[in-house]
Amino acid sequence: MAKEQVETVVCQRGFVLPMALVVLSLLTLLATATYFVSRTSIETSHAAVRSTQAYYFAEAGLNYLAWALNNDADFDSYVSGQPYSFSASEPALPPQAGKVGDYSEWLAYPWYPGPTLASDQNPLGKSGQILYLDNRPLGQRYLCTESTVRFPNCIDFSLPASQRFRPEMQDISSRLPRYIMLAMRSDGSIVSSIPKLPHRKPAVVGEDVPYNGAVVWLTAGDANRDIEIFPLDPNKPSLYGGMSPASCKGGSLPACPCDSNAPDFAKAQACDANTGQWLQEYGLVGYAIGYVRGKPAAILRSVIK
Repeated sequence: MAKEQVETVVCQRGFVLPMALVVLSLLTLLATATYFVSRTSIETSHAAVRSTQAYYFAEAGLNYLAWALNNDADFDSYVSGQPYSFSASEPALPPQAGKVGDYSEWLAYPWYPGPTLASDQNPLGKSGQILYLDNRPLGQRYLCTESTVRFPNCIDFSLPASQRFRPEMQDISSRLPRYIMLAMRSDGSIVSSIPKLPHRKPAVVGEDVPYNGAVVWLTAGDANRDIEIFPLDPNKPSLYGGMSPASCKGGSLPACPCDSNAPDFAKAQACDANTGQWLQEYGLVGYAIGYVRGKPAAILRSVIK
């Protein structure tokens, strides 16, 4: 009887060690899983915070853009000196253009709103009323909202943010013509500047893109699409009197995409280079990319005017 009890005790002792190892392994796995879940949760939380910060930086940038169009003569296309890398004379219209803001200039000259080349060494890169308006051909732009079938570089902003094609925004400074860089200080103030060309690649934080802030620029368009405005020459005498487009920049009207015999030509403000239609009106669209710690994390588009 005693022998049987001893054997039973030995068997029980042999069972405890494997059970202890199994329990210890399970506790280790549970602790490891908890650690990784917590770490992932923290990283997700940080990403959400960065995304939210970038969104509000971009939103502030669009609001600033709307204000600057009306009030900030420092961003006039033809002001000489810093922060621009070239000097040019004021355009003929409107009078005292450097004091009225870019919106007033655009209203007086909507048929040639901005540059068509990202260069300060070529006249096409420093002509137009709004220096930070991207009027290049749609297929050459870094971002646009036209048909993604015709222009694969475009983005469908009608989709939720999670379903949009997200561009490689780290190249934003090297792929755009001039734009406004807004640096957001810790006290809430905004420092604005227009980086000089050529931009560096990769972008230099503080020189080409902000550490915390936004990059903002304009284009022609409406709520649904962007527009490339075909440049027309206001120095030619108007066919209808007054200030309306009369001839192509560097050519005659028949050479333009638009038909000068169209019934809406008399009331035209500009020519849509892609559709070949005269436009009686069009809007200014603002783009803003929010940067947090020198990296882009949100993009917004809004009709400014």
